[in-house]
Amino acid sequence: MDRTRAELEAYRQRKREEAAAAAAAAPTTSKPAEDQVREKPRERVPERPWIAHAYQLLDLIDPLDCWPLRQWRSSYDRSSTATLAVTALVYLIGQIYFIWIEFGSVFFVFACLTAICLGLGSKRQGEISAYSVFNSNCERLLGSMTAEHFERDMLNRKK
Repeated sequence: MDRTRAELEAYRQRKREEAAAAAAAAPTTSKPAEDQVREKPRERVPERPWIAHAYQLLDLIDPLDCWPLRQWRSSYDRSSTATLAVTALVYLIGQIYFIWIEFGSVFFVFACLTAICLGLGSKRQGEISAYSVFNSNCERLLGSMTAEHFERDMLNRKK
């Protein structure tokens, strides 16, 4: 984050220097100063170190690692059929109850989202994701098709 901020500040400094050099090289006009449109100096936005801290805290939070989901996964590892049977029974009872209080569709949507979250699983240490953006250094899987490969194949270029 600090490196990105430093790069952004260096870029802004370069742009200011380029603008100053362009202004010095540009011919001056004969208009009076009050007729010229002056740009207001932009106020410097104060740095907010708490935002970086908040993002670091959000990185630590894993919503799929909360206590109920951990318990469900551990019981599923021990006995998958019993866990699925109890889960289906709890779902049916909940669905019937929420239909009775006229919130059946809301319960169904939340149940679907919960099922999706439970089916996501978890990534083990050192395991590579199929999506390269989630891997360190954007590392790709072997044999994955990239835009460069596609372009090379379409234009019949050699490596």
